[in-house]
Amino acid sequence: MTADATLTSLLDAARARIGESREQSEPVWSQILAHSQVAETAPRVWACSEFIATSCSRNPSLLLALIENGRLLDRATSEWIAQDLVAHERGQSEAELMEALRHFRRRHMVRIAWRDIAGWADLDETLRDLSALADVCIQFAYDRMYAMLTARYGTPRGESSNDPQSMLILGMGKLGAHELNYSSDIDLVFLYPEEGQTDGARSVDNAEFFLRLGQKVTQLLSTQTVDGFVYRVDLRLRPFGDSGRVAMGFGAFEDYLQQHGRDWERYAYVKARAITAQEHFASLYDEVLRPFVFRRYLDFSVFESLRDMKAMIAREVERRELRDNIKLGPGGIREIEFIVQAFQLIRGGNDRRLQNRELRTVLPLLANQRLLGREIVSDLDAAYRFLRLAENRLQEWNDEQTHRLPTDDTAQTRFALSLGMADWSSAATKLTMHRERVARYFAQTVFGPAGSATDQPAPVAGFDLDAPAEDRERALNDFGLGNSPALAQALDQLRTSAYYRRLDDTGRRRLRAALSPVLQSIAKVEAPEVTFARIARILEMIGGRTVYLALLNENATALQRLVQLCSQSQFLADQIAAHPLLLDELIDERLIGEPPSRAQFAEDLEARRGALHGEDAERQVELLRNFQSAAIFRVAVADLTGHLPLMKVSDRLTDIAELIVEEALGLAWTQMTGKHGLPMCGDRPEELRPSSMIVVAYGKFGGLELGYSSDLDLVFLHDSVGEVQRTDGAQTLDNSVFFQRLAQRLVHLLTVHTAAGRLYEVDTRLRPGGNRGLLAQTLRSFREYEFQEAWTWEHQSLLRARAVAGNAGLRDAFEEARLEVLRNAVRRTDLRDEVRKMRARMRENLSKAGPGQVDLKQDAGGVADLEFLVQYWMLKWADRYPEIVIFSDNIRQLESLASGNLVPQSRVDFLVNTYRRYRERLHHLSLNGAKNVIADNEFVEERRGVVEIWAEVMGENL
Repeated sequence: MTADATLTSLLDAARARIGESREQSEPVWSQILAHSQVAETAPRVWACSEFIATSCSRNPSLLLALIENGRLLDRATSEWIAQDLVAHERGQSEAELMEALRHFRRRHMVRIAWRDIAGWADLDETLRDLSALADVCIQFAYDRMYAMLTARYGTPRGESSNDPQSMLILGMGKLGAHELNYSSDIDLVFLYPEEGQTDGARSVDNAEFFLRLGQKVTQLLSTQTVDGFVYRVDLRLRPFGDSGRVAMGFGAFEDYLQQHGRDWERYAYVKARAITAQEHFASLYDEVLRPFVFRRYLDFSVFESLRDMKAMIAREVERRELRDNIKLGPGGIREIEFIVQAFQLIRGGNDRRLQNRELRTVLPLLANQRLLGREIVSDLDAAYRFLRLAENRLQEWNDEQTHRLPTDDTAQTRFALSLGMADWSSAATKLTMHRERVARYFAQTVFGPAGSATDQPAPVAGFDLDAPAEDRERALNDFGLGNSPALAQALDQLRTSAYYRRLDDTGRRRLRAALSPVLQSIAKVEAPEVTFARIARILEMIGGRTVYLALLNENATALQRLVQLCSQSQFLADQIAAHPLLLDELIDERLIGEPPSRAQFAEDLEARRGALHGEDAERQVELLRNFQSAAIFRVAVADLTGHLPLMKVSDRLTDIAELIVEEALGLAWTQMTGKHGLPMCGDRPEELRPSSMIVVAYGKFGGLELGYSSDLDLVFLHDSVGEVQRTDGAQTLDNSVFFQRLAQRLVHLLTVHTAAGRLYEVDTRLRPGGNRGLLAQTLRSFREYEFQEAWTWEHQSLLRARAVAGNAGLRDAFEEARLEVLRNAVRRTDLRDEVRKMRARMRENLSKAGPGQVDLKQDAGGVADLEFLVQYWMLKWADRYPEIVIFSDNIRQLESLASGNLVPQSRVDFLVNTYRRYRERLHHLSLNGAKNVIADNEFVEERRGVVEIWAEVMGENL
């Protein structure tokens, strides 16, 4: 029989069956089929679900009731499902409760399957509906059995608190994630808060009470009766599995996880959710489950356990011939779950968004974090949805827990019909496509991309620090490093170091696995001894956090990049040693060869932003610091590998600072307004407007010339004016106090020391009045100060100022005020004398040069002289040529002077080239941790040229 004929036969048989049922219950079926939507979908639904056909033919009133209460045609809520159960409850005996639950379950399973097959519900609704149904049944069973047992034994009470004790039932697996499939077991764990006793006449201890309660709940749900069962209850995920206690106290549960918790249990508890006694779950999750499941460092060791679990499942698949199993077989649902959960365990400790239980919510986040390619995420999402749909349609046929694809022609055609596909060939082709993709992505994730893990041959030998000396020497010879006594000595020092002695067996195994490819790689660099010394320091700084070794072992590309970068730069090696989290950056394909951009940094910060919410203030700063370290590291790599020119380096470092200051301002604002409300201002109480604050950058930050270790010169201005100036929250503050505290809070966030270090040094002395002035001032008072009291050096500083964070309108207003001050407030009659005096004081007090040396910033002809020349010209001509002061960076200021024919182009070209060369040299000194001092035989012509220009322009010989 052809596929079309089989399909026609299935639908005809379903119609005939509906007709037979109608003959037996004509009045009821007349009402049912009066609903056109039901009548139209009934043949397909009955053809695809024997469970529905049997249930409705035996009891058509069940179907009619669902239609009449509107829940067959419309989406149901969990509240309505719970009300429906209570409404149909009959009696209080266990037998009566069992009967009510089973009838209730059948009614709603018919409803859910009909809506699914008819196409009235999408996958998300079906999975949530199934999960809500299970929740309601579990809660009902718990409530009734708890009441029954307390009537017999009294209420269980805590030993220390004497509070009534309830049982926390954890839903695990798909139930915990609100992703339950149609005919699924439910995985439960029973916990209770405190040991103690019940307060009844027949008192028992809490352990006994909750043991019996767990057993009663399980029996009520899983006992097979003439009406079937509600759910198969699986308790094997509880501590110690089948040999463990059915119900366990919180304290014993915590001890178990700390002492005996295994890697597979971390995967299991990713999806744990409280179904009953939810008031106890938040503290249990925060104090026990979250620290167990999600480590606060990158945990690439999960791949080791994942491979072990996958191998165990693969053996089971082969033993039970489950290759056609769409859950456990190759490319099945479990492999998608493993991929997502692996990344959750690796990075969830640093990003709470990944701690979500729902796979469909977490999967898109993996693309945003560059953990998986967007195409891969899209493919996995499509595969997951199709496989879960297929899973439900398989199980909806006869309400059986099956994941096997059908083998006979009729069943295959029926399955294709349930999926809305033309024939089995189409369905099989689509299944194969999705499963092959999943299998490929799973293999790449767990075992590494084929051929890309390394482009070099496998190590010719392992390197074991504990091996005899002659074996270590032989291994070094195999690597081509036998002629390096210094390297052999460094390895011996590593073997005898305190770091190595503290490593446990797992750590030593991971180090042994990493050393072979490290030694093989450093044999190819120019200075293997120096490179290894830098890597050894990184290993020692990693210490006992051997998950970072697992990262390198799991990603050979990252290990090779580590060797490459350590061979090129002490600065990069020091950065990784100080922040081992940067090892994660080595995985990113863009690290080598693609210069970073502001857009990339903004995207990265946006991805991390979700992790900031819900964290305490210190943790928020720590996460910002992690972002900063990673971003600066990317810039340094691009810089030292020649993919980013000097000016772009400063641009990117400035971009990073701007993003951080803006983010920190937002955090400070949220903290302050959450406590005090919004700052409002105006002349009349009924016409108040919100006021805001901006951050103004001066110096190198304002001039777009930040270096790797630059401070931030910041000024804070707000726009609160009027007769009324106060916040509108419960704890009201005068706006001047509010903005003062807001600025203080922002400075604290930027400068506080955390476990990851601090963000920046911040200097606020350039504000009006210096240290004597208010930390946050109004724009109006700022303008008045600049016109009436500011010194010439303050106007010089204003040339390099620009607003970098805060309200856009206020930032524009500041820029207007800045330009007005520079054009109209500068005292030009004695300008040259004032500039010379200030420069002389700096030269006398700030030079760090010794004999035979030159301070490239402060000595004659250096950076400061060049900058002062530019500032003098800018202030001198700003009133007549206002366009020259628009830009805040030296290069464009010089170019503006040339464009206006104020300074000869040849002179500007010389100064621009000299300035760039100076900055490049200072930049590399900074990268090597050196001061701004060079030998006096460097830049001789450049310094002489700047001195000559100074003498001509300023009338002073240096």
